[in-house]
Amino acid sequence: MTTSFERIQILTDLFKQHQIKHIIFSPGSRNAPLVIGFRNDPYFQTRTIIDERSAAFIALGMAQQLKEPVVICSTSGSATLNYAPAICEAYYQKIPLLILTADRPPEWIDQGEGQSINQHAIYHNYIEGSYNFPVDENPDTSWQAGRITNEAINLSKSSNKPVHINLPFREPLYDTIASTTKRRKTNLLKTSKTIKEKDLIEIADKWNQSQKKLILCGLMSANESLNKLLNFFSNDPSTVVLTETTCNLKSEKFIPCIDRTLERIIGNPDFIPEIIVTIGGPIISKKIKTLFRKYNPIEHWHVEEKEVAMDVFTSLTKIIPIDPSNFLASLKPHQKPNNTSFQLSWRNEYNQSQINHNEYLHSIGWSDLKAHQLIHESLPEKTNLHMGNSTSVRYVQLFNYTKNIQFNGNRGVSGIDGTTSTALGAALVNGKLTVLITGDLSFVYDINAFWNKELPNNLKVIVVNNNGGGIFKIIPGPFSTPYGKENFESENTANLEYLSKAYNVEFLTANSIETAQTAIQKLITSKSTCILELNTENCSNNEILNDYFKSIKN
Repeated sequence: MTTSFERIQILTDLFKQHQIKHIIFSPGSRNAPLVIGFRNDPYFQTRTIIDERSAAFIALGMAQQLKEPVVICSTSGSATLNYAPAICEAYYQKIPLLILTADRPPEWIDQGEGQSINQHAIYHNYIEGSYNFPVDENPDTSWQAGRITNEAINLSKSSNKPVHINLPFREPLYDTIASTTKRRKTNLLKTSKTIKEKDLIEIADKWNQSQKKLILCGLMSANESLNKLLNFFSNDPSTVVLTETTCNLKSEKFIPCIDRTLERIIGNPDFIPEIIVTIGGPIISKKIKTLFRKYNPIEHWHVEEKEVAMDVFTSLTKIIPIDPSNFLASLKPHQKPNNTSFQLSWRNEYNQSQINHNEYLHSIGWSDLKAHQLIHESLPEKTNLHMGNSTSVRYVQLFNYTKNIQFNGNRGVSGIDGTTSTALGAALVNGKLTVLITGDLSFVYDINAFWNKELPNNLKVIVVNNNGGGIFKIIPGPFSTPYGKENFESENTANLEYLSKAYNVEFLTANSIETAQTAIQKLITSKSTCILELNTENCSNNEILNDYFKSIKN
């Protein structure tokens, strides 16, 4: 049996043909035809998550790991708006979601009907495309339903971005039928762009003439071919490859830990490149953005498979709309190393920062920084690590992770909402030890991630609880006003242990180096979903971090 709505039979059949199988519902009534259509076919793997905001972030985490579209499906009205934060994050992080929102018939919109709002193109700023399904059924609208479904799926796959289908329904909603209607699948062929030989020669000439080149790698998934190509270009003494954890690229020839390396070179023009090449998504480091906005490189090339680019350093000179691996592979035969000291200078400052880093960490006591050091030292190989925003993701950047660890973070928009749900979604499908490092406010904000009957046993959450938004003690400004503690830092009044117990999740706590070392090991080896609170509330965290950067510089 399936839904009696023919256009939904067509939709579910095409989802199956396109191998879209992960569906996350949130409860309601208006989306009943979709629930009946998907759940009556054993091909689809369906889950029900009550909180729509959490549901969308869980889907984001799943799609992030699977590298394929995941479906979220809601009832009508304000429920649809709760998807917006995750959709926005997916858009800027380039993660494919297919959003199905049930709706009232168009004649009843804005006429006082319950649970009805204007849902047409409701996410228009943060989606690659939006479609409105037909409300009536006849041969033409059946054809239209198939065309829209094919187009929406292909668009989400090709763009790696969210795509929205709004589906209005008239009652009755729960009728079923034995037979199903099928539609022909439309295939979208993958193509790859190339650079014209004339343009490639011009690029290569500029590249080879430059004595100072820097390749900056932002948010992306692990890419072995790209890693090998960047390793090759790192053999050129005039080329520096800078990495953040979120780019998931690793080599002894690359320079990680950007912020602490920059602490030693800011103000020295010898370290400013002539050419910067950016690949991947957003950059975490505010220091490097500030540096290169103040001291512009002569050339900034952004390499990505799209015709627009973010001018993050106010110096963009060339958009190269091609896959970065293809670009570097094309440039490789033309590359001529320059015997300069540019890379060596950067390497020396990084190496000294590493020496100072180790010495300072050896000298400090229990604090946010020490907690992150203990986590860094304890994570096993092949951990799937998720980083909460604000302080958590920044602390992680201070450590050079030599182990084989996959790094994830919601750095598209960088909000604190949804980080736990994203990690939970990832854990549901990756089968690996999945660890989230987050702050207390972010943890409480997304506590409904645990309002879920399918808590994965491989999910481990570490909450660094410094009683508020510690980032606002670190960045300049908030505490120059009399409102810093209440309006910016915002003390956390929730008891994390009680919250964990409310969701029947195992809870551990530690408030010292010794207890934390034991607790982290217990967390990692636990056989169920587990939460560890590292309490640093009474520590001088901002003073310790400020002194850390002074020690790095000196």
